[in-house]
Amino acid sequence: YATREGNSVVKIFKNFKEKKTFKPDFGADGIFGGFLLGVSSNSGLAFYDWESSHLIRRVEILPKHIFWSDSGELLCIATEESFFVLRYLTERVSAAQESTEMLPEDGIEDAFEVLGEVQEVVKTGLWVGDCFIYTNSINRLNYYVGGEIITFAHLDRTMYLLGYIPKNNRLYLGDKELNITSYSLLLSVLEYETAVMRKDFNTADSVLPTIPMEQRTRVAHFLEKQGFRQQALAVSTDPEHKFELALQLGELRTAHELALEAT
Repeated sequence: YATREGNSVVKIFKNFKEKKTFKPDFGADGIFGGFLLGVSSNSGLAFYDWESSHLIRRVEILPKHIFWSDSGELLCIATEESFFVLRYLTERVSAAQESTEMLPEDGIEDAFEVLGEVQEVVKTGLWVGDCFIYTNSINRLNYYVGGEIITFAHLDRTMYLLGYIPKNNRLYLGDKELNITSYSLLLSVLEYETAVMRKDFNTADSVLPTIPMEQRTRVAHFLEKQGFRQQALAVSTDPEHKFELALQLGELRTAHELALEAT
């Protein structure tokens, strides 16, 4: 863990013993935990390595919150007006650190890949695998997966994300009066949608059998929205939806069979 002393000194502790003390070049107005140590100032955000305290990368973003995925590969930087989703490229960082070339003053240029920017205000958030789940300023419960924003629920009051328990497939939120609300959010659906966004249909096909039949049409609409109509036709369990997809795909025999079944 790290502590900030004043606006100029950051101390890193390990096993409750002080390990490093350093002065960030641009000051330290705030610090953030995670896979890397984040230090914010009025000129931007700098990420440092926990072990060495070496600068990894400085970006011109003024963060309000930083959320890291459990793998340390993905992170969300939330500002006052929007949020950025980035991928941390560990291999490129290691290669740059092993190189004898001088690093720029802003750190390793290829340390992060920007996956997207969304013009929404994140109030609370957490990662489940490669999906970023968050509440926004207009009380919607959304999740971000592969560049797509999906609204999961409209909240009737301000609520705060508490956590997700994969074993129960439930997402938990609380309000200021300490009332707890939970929503069913299937891990298998999140895994399937993540695989689709990565165009990894082998993984998607292996996950599909674990998705209950009543959730299949919802998944099919997601596939259709991504342009994968053929897969959507195979997954959907709604006859009307299947009929529309068959017409769009020009599969008139399938459309005719569905029409006969509906009469």
